[in-house]
Amino acid sequence: MKVILLQDTSDIGKKFEVKEVKDGYARNFLLPRKMAQIATETALRELAKKKEILEKERQEKINHLKEIAKKLEELKLTFILREGEKGEIFGSVSKSEIIKALKDRGFDEKNWEVKLERPLKTAGEHAAEIGLGEGIKTKVKIQITTAR
Repeated sequence: MKVILLQDTSDIGKKFEVKEVKDGYARNFLLPRKMAQIATETALRELAKKKEILEKERQEKINHLKEIAKKLEELKLTFILREGEKGEIFGSVSKSEIIKALKDRGFDEKNWEVKLERPLKTAGEHAAEIGLGEGIKTKVKIQITTAR
């Protein structure tokens, strides 16, 4: 029996794929759990429309993320760390502080991933890579200054 998967299943395939499965498996497992629907002509036409709409929404999201990436590239975050009398720096700038600074500037995305090899502990200019999702990455400049 041909079915359209309504969700990802590890043993069969991904959401919206059309798969051939055994009749009993479809009737007794997939259909009652609403994991799939029978692949009729009407259902296949609806699936094509749904895929088209989802692809259009995905492209809009990608365009939006690219705009945000451009804004982030122009942005410079400044952090002030304490400096001791001998020139040693107390504290560091971590991923969570970068995310908080971005939120304070109006960027409130929950799925962003800040990549730092280790917390920043030296004065000067640094860069952090930020993954925005959908494969879009950008860098943000970070300026660390010291104060006594």
